[in-house]
Amino acid sequence: MSRTKEFFESIVIVAIILVLIQTFLDGFAVLAGWSWDVRRALMFAGFAFDIFFTVEFLSRLYFAFVNRRTGIYFWYERGWVDLLASIPLLLLSSGPAVLAYWSGSATLLGAAGILNVLKVVKAIRIARILRLLRVLKIFTRIRNTDSTMAQRHVAKIATVAVTTIVIGVLGLTIVFSALNTPSMETRYQEQIGETISRVNGLDLSRPDDRQTVDEIAELDEALLLVQSNGQTVYSRFETAYYDRFFGPTDFGFAEREGVRIFFDLRPVNQEQARANLLYFGIIILLIAAFLFYYSPHFALTVSDPLHVMRRGMNEKGYNLEVKIPSLYRDDEVYRLAKLHNEVYLPLKDRSGSGTEGEILDLKMDDIRDMLNE
Repeated sequence: MSRTKEFFESIVIVAIILVLIQTFLDGFAVLAGWSWDVRRALMFAGFAFDIFFTVEFLSRLYFAFVNRRTGIYFWYERGWVDLLASIPLLLLSSGPAVLAYWSGSATLLGAAGILNVLKVVKAIRIARILRLLRVLKIFTRIRNTDSTMAQRHVAKIATVAVTTIVIGVLGLTIVFSALNTPSMETRYQEQIGETISRVNGLDLSRPDDRQTVDEIAELDEALLLVQSNGQTVYSRFETAYYDRFFGPTDFGFAEREGVRIFFDLRPVNQEQARANLLYFGIIILLIAAFLFYYSPHFALTVSDPLHVMRRGMNEKGYNLEVKIPSLYRDDEVYRLAKLHNEVYLPLKDRSGSGTEGEILDLKMDDIRDMLNE
């Protein structure tokens, strides 16, 4: 069972590393304008990862419930991270994207109106930031110190920091959307709304009005395609270009009295991808700072002094003094270390001098009195 558990944990860690790579490439592919074939493969990879992590979370929750340790798993073993980085993503991000692809149209992404299209697309993009919580599961497995306290302490701080960034970004995005604060999405919405109103005011059966559509398209780069009663009146690109570079989340449409107007959502997707990559970089740099700066600092200033004092208490031949940096001499740990250096070690030397290294046998009450002085 132990070897099976270790093997399963290794698979989970590999999957976490891969899903972080997939998350980065997913955003970068949108920003760089990669072909739909590549982005579709990344989309299905994200969908598969979300299913895998959802099953993983439900399995861990089930076994925790069976063993009567649900609370321990959910709170102390960060089961809430497993929850946030699995089911919501499957329901809000990869699931709707795959359903939209299988439907063959953008209707599942908000055919009821332009504002709904933009809000849903934005929600799908921003929800992917939840995947960055997965980095916390790797963090606790990385060992750069033998101190269990340092690992637990630094992992706790990293969890608070990363979770605050992720949940804060999501929360503020929801608040700003609810308040309809000015943003690229609202400006884009207004621009497309004006274009649709102008096109709907035309009689597309007249050649002059068809020419007007071309003029409108020159002013509004978001306009992709105009169809009237099933016939194409205007198209910005050839069909082959649409097939290569457009997926279900890359366009939306409005329909009125037989006129269908398709518009480009790629600029909105690129703006959100740029923001997600920024969050991704900030969190990765934050984790790196915790791992390579704060964790060694904590070990040197807290764990190592305690380790030296513990060995001095337990080993008769170990008389090493704790080095006390001048900058930290007022810290509680180094105040205790000063007592260890100036009180305990001299007493230990005097006690062992007549008995060939016999360990000093002091009662705990005597040690407490000595340290309180």
